[in-house]
Amino acid sequence: MTDTTSRRTQEERRGEAEQRLILAAAELVGEIGPAGVTLANVGERAGYSRGLATHHFGSKGALMQRLVDSVTTQFREAVPPAGESHSALDEGLRLVEVYMSVLADPQPANRARLALWADAVASASSDLRPAMIAADREFRAAIADSLQRGIDNGELTSSVHPEGLATVIVGMLRGVALQTLLDGDVDLAACHKEIHALLAARLEDAR
Repeated sequence: MTDTTSRRTQEERRGEAEQRLILAAAELVGEIGPAGVTLANVGERAGYSRGLATHHFGSKGALMQRLVDSVTTQFREAVPPAGESHSALDEGLRLVEVYMSVLADPQPANRARLALWADAVASASSDLRPAMIAADREFRAAIADSLQRGIDNGELTSSVHPEGLATVIVGMLRGVALQTLLDGDVDLAACHKEIHALLAARLEDAR
């Protein structure tokens, strides 16, 4: 085995171990809550030693940050880049569709991210609070930028406040997500239909 092959194999093993640890952390957050998660029980859940999570991430906060970043990246990649859609309305409705499709079949990491967000809201001392604030600002900014492009190109009138509407859109989506996390009987299809109708009506009215 060459040195290059050996390094690649080591990197692959390290990457696999980190992904298994992140998944284990997500599962535990969903089962016992963020406060009950430790690096030791994450290592055990992943099938490794109690100390491997510490070796890879150094701290619980760093592991939780990687979990949050992983989910954020997956969602960002699922949403078409700005400009690929024909209008701000198309982009907004596509965003809603992607978000609701994730809620329809949430993975452990998706549930964990919502739980960590709620924990950051409830606890001002949460280590993840700054990261959650930054991620939410990025999410709102992406929506606001799309709306601003619609205003700039004449698709929408200036009656639309990009930042304000972006905050409302995120609020609707996040609110439905949290209710779904708490109560599995929430009718997601009905929620999707109503959010679609509300957003379409608001932007059609601003044309």
